[in-house]
Amino acid sequence: MTYTRFEDLMRDMQSMRPHQKHAHGLVFFFNDQPVRLVAGEMEGVHWMDIHIELTRFRTDTLQAAKKVLMANREMGGATPIPTWFAMNDKDQLVFINRLDWRHISAKILEEHILRCIEQMGIALQSEGV
Repeated sequence: MTYTRFEDLMRDMQSMRPHQKHAHGLVFFFNDQPVRLVAGEMEGVHWMDIHIELTRFRTDTLQAAKKVLMANREMGGATPIPTWFAMNDKDQLVFINRLDWRHISAKILEEHILRCIEQMGIALQSEGV
């Protein structure tokens, strides 16, 4: 199934996943990881940023921050899908991935997020973050 309205995708995700309403929109929970889906559009191009808060990783040391910057550089060169890390106000790592929301189903999105959580967790752990 593809979507013409982002709200329809959000409605389907709400029926599949635990979620809470916050000031900045809905937060879904995948394996206890808070996930925000943020829609964007410019000049007819539509996307959503997937913000996955990786709660078990902290970037409160210079060494951890350096490893995260290196991971950003490597990811930028390895994938055509815009993907990067950021930090939130609790020094926790946030993995951000950008996809076109109009061409995926809620089930495919759910599988993608779960795969991201697993793969990024393994990669960060192996790097000692």
